[in-house]
Amino acid sequence: MGTPFECGVPIVVFSSRKRAMHTPENMKTHRVDGHTSRLSLESRRLTGQAGQIAQAARALYEKKGVAKTTVKDIAAEAGVTRELVYYYFHGKKEITRAVLDDYIEDLVESAMVWNENREFGKTRQSLRACVQAFRRSLYDAAGNERPMIRVIEELGVRDAFDVRAVRETVNALDACVASEYAQFHKVEIEMVYEMFCVVIFGMVGLVKLNPAITDEELMKVVEQTLHLDMEDTKPPR
Repeated sequence: MGTPFECGVPIVVFSSRKRAMHTPENMKTHRVDGHTSRLSLESRRLTGQAGQIAQAARALYEKKGVAKTTVKDIAAEAGVTRELVYYYFHGKKEITRAVLDDYIEDLVESAMVWNENREFGKTRQSLRACVQAFRRSLYDAAGNERPMIRVIEELGVRDAFDVRAVRETVNALDACVASEYAQFHKVEIEMVYEMFCVVIFGMVGLVKLNPAITDEELMKVVEQTLHLDMEDTKPPR
């Protein structure tokens, strides 16, 4: 028996637009408080009418589901003609890949906003903010999974999406956080990149297994896994 995703809905998450993944090479450095540097990145979201179409598709997918949304629906939601939709996208498959790309961008941007707003040397404060950002990116205030999750699961790409999301988020965090932490504290673990992967995958699984787990408990898991020094330190000059 065929699945509802065999007619125009993708089963992969990598965009045919070949947009670059977030890596240290496509990040930028800026000064903070005049004494040290912080890495950040520029958004890769589609802009203009292509972005408008992708956002319209995203809204419809989250409201009525992927299988029940047509290109005609997306055009109407975006306020454009079907011809213009096909000018920017080859079809629904490519639109859906753009929506998935947008979800990835949500998660990476969440990590980068946290990174840019935290204080240097304030490990406990930074870790608490990180755990809170993690929850907000996947769950609403009531603890329900965000609509993004329903879309991904309808497409049957949850595992592949999680792998890509973790890889891109860890690329960003490893470049932005690990080197900075080493300026303040002794790094007590080997294979830092891999341990970041363990932490993020583990947090996702742990919250699914125990939705009632507190932020403090999640912080303790991260602290123990990464062997973090939780003492505040002054930035080097």
